[in-house]
Amino acid sequence: MQSSIKMRISEELKNEATHILRDCGLTVSSAIRLFLEQVVSHQGIPFEVKRPSIKMQAALQEARDIEAHASHRFTSSDDMLKELSHDEKQEK
Repeated sequence: MQSSIKMRISEELKNEATHILRDCGLTVSSAIRLFLEQVVSHQGIPFEVKRPSIKMQAALQEARDIEAHASHRFTSSDDMLKELSHDEKQEK
């Protein structure tokens, strides 16, 4: 059985990576598949991971703050959509 992965990245990153990978004879999908195979083979990330840059640290802190102060938690996307629909009706 096959599975798919969906992710959001900037258009610039996608275009640059696609160009570089094409020069290596790979598609983005094949490169991601190769990376995941290496994760399994190494039982971890197959390269050194260093501490995040100052910009990344700020983004991570912002994400933690948003999560910590979030007033709504949903167990499913359906629950979230119901709440959003409910909120729209109250605003009208």
